[in-house]
Amino acid sequence: MAGRQEPRLAKNPTRQEMIDRAKALAPGFAKRAAAAEEMRRLPPESAKEMLDAGFCRILMPERFGGYGLDFDTWYDVMLELSRADASHGWCASLLIHHAHILAQYSEEMQQAIWADGPDVAITASFAPRAQITRADGGFRISGKDSSFASGSGHSTWAMIGGLLHEGPQPEWLLLMVPPGEFSVRDVWHTAGMRGTGSNTLVTDNVFVPASHALSLNDLRLGKGPGGKLYEATLFRTLFFFYAPLCFAAPILGAAQGAYAQFRDGAKTRRSVDGSPVAEKVSLQVGMARAAADLDAADLLLRRAAVAHHGPEAQWPELLTRSIRDFARSVELSVGAIDALMALSGSAGFSSSQPIQRAWRDIHFAASHISVNPENNYSHFGRMELGLGRDPHRPFF
Repeated sequence: MAGRQEPRLAKNPTRQEMIDRAKALAPGFAKRAAAAEEMRRLPPESAKEMLDAGFCRILMPERFGGYGLDFDTWYDVMLELSRADASHGWCASLLIHHAHILAQYSEEMQQAIWADGPDVAITASFAPRAQITRADGGFRISGKDSSFASGSGHSTWAMIGGLLHEGPQPEWLLLMVPPGEFSVRDVWHTAGMRGTGSNTLVTDNVFVPASHALSLNDLRLGKGPGGKLYEATLFRTLFFFYAPLCFAAPILGAAQGAYAQFRDGAKTRRSVDGSPVAEKVSLQVGMARAAADLDAADLLLRRAAVAHHGPEAQWPELLTRSIRDFARSVELSVGAIDALMALSGSAGFSSSQPIQRAWRDIHFAASHISVNPENNYSHFGRMELGLGRDPHRPFF
């Protein structure tokens, strides 16, 4: 799927036009949700539609065919797609996220991957499980356990993390590995998020030029070499201003979609005694609480999506707040889907009911490290108490 040119997408769309594209695709993704779960990857037609819609371009620099939009556009596109299916929304989110990260690599790397067009799907395994050694002109990478590479079934390039052991402290690098230089080990047998195809990547002594590497610490600080190429602050933004949004938004979107389905179904549902379920006060109260929590989560994430617009002098404070809020929004989403499942009764667990898939997906996705409550809340607490960031937390 590398190197795609779509003349009809040449004109830069507005934020609303991108949201409208997502709305148009969402019904089809909802219909394929069960198939994606069964296949344990996105259906090929879904991946093609995401690329054809230009989702990769949302946070890409215009120089290489991107739209140069901002995180709030990304956020709303994720919500629209994830309301239909969490796995589809998650994979679309990563298409956008990884292209934005790539724009922070060297100019040589950007030219190499976007030479034939901007619509390139990239999978990634950030955890530093690969072995990296220095080589003439670059690095060599090997590893059989680069795990949780979502979208591995429809991606061509891979972003793989590993540690370079030089000096007193190892350096965490993200190496871009081209098509044909990595393989995918099929291990994705899970209870949730099955459609993401988050398999394991395998490399064997692959040479990667130095220009195709990015230090995680540079990414964390917004100091990747690509940031010097563009005027937009978007490409110099601290990593954790946006990385958790990639995962928190699909979780919220899936919960919002489940709420809408529950609400519509409750309007005509009957109890075993034949009485309308909609007239039960307990159900009305439970729905109100769930809806309020989802609205609260949405407000937190919308604020986080634009936090980087604040003065750079305030970035440490704004980042700390956003890190906290990413975790809290996910807790609210999890609480809401749990409440909706409880109100659904035994019928909600039927395999034919989309709400049970959303329930499994949300709980599974909420385990992502970027929205871990203990890590994120601890960081906020440390900063509030004047202790400073924990040096053992590489992302913060």
